[in-house]
Amino acid sequence: MLDQGIRQAILELHRRGQGVRAIARALAISRAAVRDVLRRGSAEVPRLARPEKALEHRAEILQLLQQCDGSFMRVHEELAKLGLALSYPALTAFCRRHGIGQVPKQAAGRYDFAPGQEMQHDTSPHDLHLGGKVRRVQTASLVLGYSRMLFFQRSHVHRGEISKT
Repeated sequence: MLDQGIRQAILELHRRGQGVRAIARALAISRAAVRDVLRRGSAEVPRLARPEKALEHRAEILQLLQQCDGSFMRVHEELAKLGLALSYPALTAFCRRHGIGQVPKQAAGRYDFAPGQEMQHDTSPHDLHLGGKVRRVQTASLVLGYSRMLFFQRSHVHRGEISKT
């Protein structure tokens, strides 16, 4: 699933006159993904409508969590003994969404910046699989504070020369 930054970049590139193929190539994503974002016309990440398998077992989960001294791993084991086919990540995600067993994190604050006022820069190495070989590449990213747009660049060494893509 594409994050909000990529979706914003797609919409901005399209607004600047770039075609679907050029946007897909620039962001290294499929043309279908670009068309989907353009069809939606929004950078908002769509929520997945999945059925909550654990919802009908909420009371059991609450009871087991108390019996198991707050251990989600033990709750998962007990649910499995009862025949509930629910993965551990699904259990913990359900509990997070419903505020079970933990205090929801509160945002520390909200930051608003004027255009051009603030940005965040990061460089880090990544392993790139290219032509059947793994190459260590240095990447740089820049996030603009106002628009939250993400710019990403990778540099790699090819036969002694540094090239940027």
